[in-house]
Amino acid sequence: MIKYAQFTVIILVLILISCTAPVIERNKSGKIIGMSPGIVETLFFLGAGDDIIGTSGHCSYPEAAKKIPVVGGISELNYEFVLTAKPDVVFLMPSQDHIAQKLDKFRIKSVTVPQENLKDILNSFVVIGIEIGKEKRASVIKDSLELVLNSYRKPVDRLKVLISVGREYGSRVSYIYSNGRNGFLNDIITLLGHENVLETSIPYPKISTEAIMALNPDIILDMVPDMGKNNPSGLLEDWGFFKNTEAWKNERIYIICGSHTTVPGPRIFDLIKQLKEKGL
Repeated sequence: MIKYAQFTVIILVLILISCTAPVIERNKSGKIIGMSPGIVETLFFLGAGDDIIGTSGHCSYPEAAKKIPVVGGISELNYEFVLTAKPDVVFLMPSQDHIAQKLDKFRIKSVTVPQENLKDILNSFVVIGIEIGKEKRASVIKDSLELVLNSYRKPVDRLKVLISVGREYGSRVSYIYSNGRNGFLNDIITLLGHENVLETSIPYPKISTEAIMALNPDIILDMVPDMGKNNPSGLLEDWGFFKNTEAWKNERIYIICGSHTTVPGPRIFDLIKQLKEKGL
């Protein structure tokens, strides 16, 4: 069994689950392919990790996920592998509808699992749980996590937050890919009482240095999925060009490291806990 050591906040969920009446559910998961990191992490969290026979790229958590064959990417799937392995179900993202259509022609079952926002992520436990014979357990987890999520809700303070989800790490910030007013990162900012400084609904717009200066955010969240050879202090210095912004002057540029920063799945609770510990 995979131990989610990082999930300190999930202790509450486990307590709530253990206090419910015993539930006997038939494991009908069979052979599974999960086509996104978030889906794969959710499958492991529900106890179906041993049934996964293939994943998409970039599935690095938990450690056991790295050992599963990569059979596709964001927009493609190795159909030769699929036809040979004959999976019982392929879990897909909404953007992979073209894969679903092709699988349908091969009479291979696929299930689309939205995980774009916080509501989607919570619902994804049930969507997946139904398919793998763990519906009741998934429902308890979903309801329990919803309670945890609501416990983090803070009054609105209207502090303006700029989210960076991608840039050239280890050099002066010349542009960033940010996060518009949609998706789970925007939902987390709203949950914590703040406001996304961007008013666009474009998911990941490219923002110039001039635009960052003009926006003058109160807080900057620099999400770093992979540290590489960098360190937090060096990454913070990358933002030195923005010393006239409120975020820099008030020492509110935060470097948030780890793959959980951009993966919509169970570890969003680790991310929220991190942000709260930094005073957000």
